[in-house]
Amino acid sequence: MSDNLDPLESVTASELVSASLLAALIPALVDRGVLTQQDANEIYENALMMLEMQHSAEPDVQRIYEAAREMIESHLRPE
Repeated sequence: MSDNLDPLESVTASELVSASLLAALIPALVDRGVLTQQDANEIYENALMMLEMQHSAEPDVQRIYEAAREMIESHLRPE
């Protein structure tokens, strides 16, 4: 299946796998007591900081960074 993907699709698929794994991993580590909720929040805050450091000034990708920021910030909101 992945042999039929163009390079952009392959990168996108790889990013989706990474994001999905991390999205599942952090709450699982909190649930198992490996991380505290404060630890998880620090991870998300560091991710936001890293995203800001990578943030592009290009208008064409501005929406992508904003969407990524919103996704990370959603993990920091109380349920």
